[in-house]
Amino acid sequence: MTFMHRVSGHIAALLVVLGAAAGAAETPESPEAIEALIWEREMAIFEGRSAGDISNYLNATSAFYLGWPPGFAEPLPLGDFKAGADMARGLKGEVTDVARMGFTLNDNTALTYFLTHRTRLGEAFDVDGSRDVDQWYENIHVWTLEDGDWRLIGGMARPVDPPAPGSN
Repeated sequence: MTFMHRVSGHIAALLVVLGAAAGAAETPESPEAIEALIWEREMAIFEGRSAGDISNYLNATSAFYLGWPPGFAEPLPLGDFKAGADMARGLKGEVTDVARMGFTLNDNTALTYFLTHRTRLGEAFDVDGSRDVDQWYENIHVWTLEDGDWRLIGGMARPVDPPAPGSN
């Protein structure tokens, strides 16, 4: 092996190590930083919905995703979720408040619990000139660490009665 081949090999190995270290540095290490990152992604999902765009949701989703939206008879795999993505344009103008209810982290799995209060439907749901609603949902999202990135792997939302006054 020539000197240049050995040097090239060492440089290539060093670049691989540096690349792996750089990729690892992008994922927060502390539980607080992980929680902040995941809640940031949760809020981006709802901001996107109100703009009629679910790309924040899809971009954060694992290929192994299985979610159960309210009103569906069974959970939906990612392929079904993506197939209906064009309909998200009808969500434009939706108004939903999100209240964080809990977060837990264990190794490469995190759960978010949140309560949502939708007060206005998206533009596609205009019924008799009004989209105002009073809809409450309890939600859970399951996140997993895949290849150094936190990905949404599952979730469920269920309609609930409004909280009692003063309880929230």
